[in-house]
Amino acid sequence: MIPHWERSPGPPPLDGKPLFFDAELRPYRSWSMKAFKVMLVAVITLNAIMSIIFIARGAYPVAGFLGLDVLALWFAFRWNYRAGQVAEYVQVAPGAVHVAAVNNEGVTTHWVLNPIWAKVTRDGRGVLIRAGDGQMRIGAFLSPKECDSFAAALDAALHKAKRGT
Repeated sequence: MIPHWERSPGPPPLDGKPLFFDAELRPYRSWSMKAFKVMLVAVITLNAIMSIIFIARGAYPVAGFLGLDVLALWFAFRWNYRAGQVAEYVQVAPGAVHVAAVNNEGVTTHWVLNPIWAKVTRDGRGVLIRAGDGQMRIGAFLSPKECDSFAAALDAALHKAKRGT
């Protein structure tokens, strides 16, 4: 049997097997949607006041640029929140390591590997699960401390899955 990742149409059936590891990884966003809306209203209010002042002094084009400022801010945060919709799910059971990756459009891709072949390593941009010549990077958006903690927990779970206990 060759150690490799297999693409799966869906999550593997666990048939009542115990899970040694079940993690959901999502990128951190410092501002909630409510905080973003409050900030955007504050920026719009300040820009409206500034626009009135500039229009009163005859500098009409400045009002347009202040509007572009708000538009650029809105697009930047929209792009940021859309990138934050990605998620990764990792499950380790006695016969399978299952990784599901959800992209920012909501499309889920499932990968399955026998835990006997899996080896966890840490690199500068996340955690790698290696099997033979193949590898899968997970948690590229995690902080270094979170990556270390995640790699240690995943390695312990793989060790249990290899023993079957």
